[in-house]
Amino acid sequence: MKRRHHPIRNLFFAALAAFSLAACTNQFAYNTLPFWIDYYLSDYVDMTSSQQKQLDQDLDAFHEWHRQTELPQIQALLNQLRRDTVKPLSYSQIGAYHQRANERVNASVEGLTPALVNLIRSLSDEQAAQWLSTMNDKIDEGVEEAKKGTLGDQRERRQDRLVERAEFWVDTVNKKQQLQLLEMATYQIEMRPVFYDIRDELVAEFANIITNRKAPDLAQRLNAYFTRLIHFQSDEYQNDMAIYIGRRYELLQRIDRNLSDKQRKALREKLTSLSDDIASVTKP
Repeated sequence: MKRRHHPIRNLFFAALAAFSLAACTNQFAYNTLPFWIDYYLSDYVDMTSSQQKQLDQDLDAFHEWHRQTELPQIQALLNQLRRDTVKPLSYSQIGAYHQRANERVNASVEGLTPALVNLIRSLSDEQAAQWLSTMNDKIDEGVEEAKKGTLGDQRERRQDRLVERAEFWVDTVNKKQQLQLLEMATYQIEMRPVFYDIRDELVAEFANIITNRKAPDLAQRLNAYFTRLIHFQSDEYQNDMAIYIGRRYELLQRIDRNLSDKQRKALREKLTSLSDDIASVTKP
């Protein structure tokens, strides 16, 4: 199975967070969530049999906690968004939903902290070095892939990914909407130097966590790291990211205002379908 590695947030936890929430919307994927988390982890470290046994137990506990605690909150968020999208969202509503979505991702990933603390604390020096080396290799691969071709090629690939994401929600996008997504793709590529610098800060922070894995405050440090990772926070680039996020909200608002009746219906049906899928995995 070939997995695409994001050149900006190509860190294990980002992939894990994204998959954890995506899996919530498919009954089979969600019911096999511990397997898939283990699958991602196996890309980074070769575990001993005792480590694997402990991880399996911890992931089963996480899965049950997530089903009972987080899924209902994710479902409530989807249902509220479905009600609100009967008409275009305001700029402040878009920002609020982005924040609430990040909070749910953060909560889901922090639910894994006990399992990750047990695993990371048990790593040998060789395993720790393997994890960090593999992570850096995957980042380098992602950057190399992102920079292939001319800037025009890169913008087109990025636009294609944004169109694919949009069509997941609204089925199809028109020519005007494609151009709006090309605008965002262009801006994201222009922001790469900032994104890469923030990524390097996060990589260094995670490397420090792994290196000092015996510290008593490991859980607190992991949770603080999750927050910075999910929100892509950086003190140095706080203003740059605020401008970027503002432009993204403005673009989403423009696209939302120009959804056709057919697209808005498709969006609300998708939200209903996702909510129904969650209901199917939370029922007794």
